[in-house]
Amino acid sequence: MLNDKVRPLIQPFTAGVGRGMARIGLTPNVVTLTGLAWTFVCVWLVVIGHRTMAGIVMIPAWFLDIFDGALARVTNRVTPWGGFLDSVCDRIGDGALLAAIASLGWRYRQPKILVAGLVAMIVTSLVPYARAKAEALGYKVASGPGERAERAILISAGLILHLEVAAMWVLTALCLITFAGRCAAVYRQAHRA
Repeated sequence: MLNDKVRPLIQPFTAGVGRGMARIGLTPNVVTLTGLAWTFVCVWLVVIGHRTMAGIVMIPAWFLDIFDGALARVTNRVTPWGGFLDSVCDRIGDGALLAAIASLGWRYRQPKILVAGLVAMIVTSLVPYARAKAEALGYKVASGPGERAERAILISAGLILHLEVAAMWVLTALCLITFAGRCAAVYRQAHRA
C-alpha cells in the first residue's frame, strides 16, 4: 500500500541513484546480494543484543532493496532471474530478521517477544506467497497494508524503540489483513470465471 503511494513520489530520486550505481559499475544482482549481506549484519546485531543499532543499521539495507530495482530499470536489466533473486533474498532476509527478533525472547527470557516474533515470521511469509501463487494462477491481487515498506518501517522502529512485541503484533495484523484481501480477491476472480 505504502509502496503504491510513495513509489511515484520517490521514483526520480531512485532512478538517479540507480544511474549513479550504474556509473560505478554495480549490477542489480550485486545490489540485491549486498542488501541481503547487510541484513545479516543486522541479524547479528539483534542476536548479540544491540537492538537499537540493528534498527538503525537496517535502514540502508531497506533502501538497497529499493535501489536494486531502480538500477535494473534504468539499465534495462530487468530479468526474470533478477526478480526471482530479489524475491528470494527478501524472504531470506525477512525470515532471518524475524527469527533474530524472536530469539530475543529466548535470550531475555521474555516469551512475549519469542511468540510475537515467531507468529510474525509465519504470517509475513503468507503475504508474498499469496501474491506469487495468485499471479502464477493468472489472478491479480492488490497491495495491502502489510507490504514490504510497512514491514521495513515496523521492524526498524520496533528495534530502535525496543518495542519489538508491539511492532510484531502490528506487523502480524497488517499482514493478515493483506493476506485476507488477497485471498478474497482470488476467490472473487475464481468464482467469476
